[in-house]
Parts: sequence; structure tokens; C-alpha cells
Amino acid sequence: MNPYELLLIITPDYDESEAAALTDQVKSIIENGGTLLKVDPWGKKRLAYPIRKRSEGYYVLYIFESAPSFVAELNQSLRVIETILRYMVVGYEDDIDKLKAELTAEAGQTTSDGNDGSEATTTSK
Repeated sequence: MNPYELLLIITPDYDESEAAALTDQVKSIIENGGTLLKVDPWGKKRLAYPIRKRSEGYYVLYIFESAPSFVAELNQSLRVIETILRYMVVGYEDDIDKLKAELTAEAGQTTSDGNDGSEATTTSK
């Protein structure tokens, strides 16, 4: 399994909830053929040049691991989604083990905080 990153630019014609739905759709496509490590929505940003007469777009970065053959399938799946203005899949250049360690530390920190929403209250008499 090789590490990859995918950057999507989604059309700005939709609101945040519709962009989140498309983000989840792409997330499920990636999870069907690989292991999704991180999803980083960057939000709405100005494009460097107009694409399909639009000057803004929602940017979303995915970092995942998969077999090299899955990348061709992913490209085919993304090509047919019309709300995606541009996308690019490239090999992940940074240290993948460091990213996994950071993600594991974040997951451990959120569960060991003790803030699971079920705080017990005690009263003294």
C-alpha cells in the first residue's frame, strides 16, 4: 500500500452542507479501495484563474493509502462527478509514519480527556 494525497476543488455554487455531502461521498469511495488517513477541508478559497467561469471553490485534502491500481479507479470515479472543478492525486511526499503517529496521538488525547459528555456530579450534604 502506497500513501497518496488527493486535492479536490468543489464548485462554490453549493452551500457548506452540500459540499460536506460530496466530501463524504468521496470519502466513501476512498474507503472502498484503500485506507483513509486524514480529511482536511480547507474551505472556500479564491482560485488562481477562472475554471468554468468560477473564481472560487471549496478545497478539500484527503490523505490515504491504497494499491497503485486503485488510483486509476479513483480518477475514473471522480471524473464523472460534475460538481468537482478540479482534482489531483499525487504520491504523499512527507513521512507517513509521522502522520500516523500524530493521528494516533490525537485520537488518544480526545479519548483520554475524560470529556465524553457523561460527567458525574456529586453533591455534599
